Amino acid sequence: MAALTYRELLRQARALARDVRKATDAHTEMASAMTAEAKDTGRIAEQISALKVDASTVTETREVARIMQGLSTAALAYATAADDASRAAVAAEQQAVTDHGGIQQATDKSPVPMAARGWYSQE
Repeated sequence: MAALTYRELLRQARALARDVRKATDAHTEMASAMTAEAKDTGRIAEQISALKVDASTVTETREVARIMQGLSTAALAYATAADDASRAAVAAEQQAVTDHGGIQQATDKSPVPMAARGWYSQE
């Protein structure tokens, strides 16, 4: 396994945060769509009830609306957790900059050439 460099750490943390944000947005959109569909299905249940459709069909339609609302709630909870993960990835990137950024800048500005990698891993 190759050593993780400072630049690679930043790249991976940024990519993780970006990917999680995209997934969060997708889950939030899906949850909103499911909420709207659940409300529509609930309205349909009331409408067919008013039309004297058999009770089992009305009950099943109401149950579908309830299940859809539950799925929406779960998707929103997942999106919230993913948002927390995205913030953690951003915090990890910021911590890497805080902990290692000065070292990287000093290395980049140093007029002394760096030794071969193997030398730094020796005791």
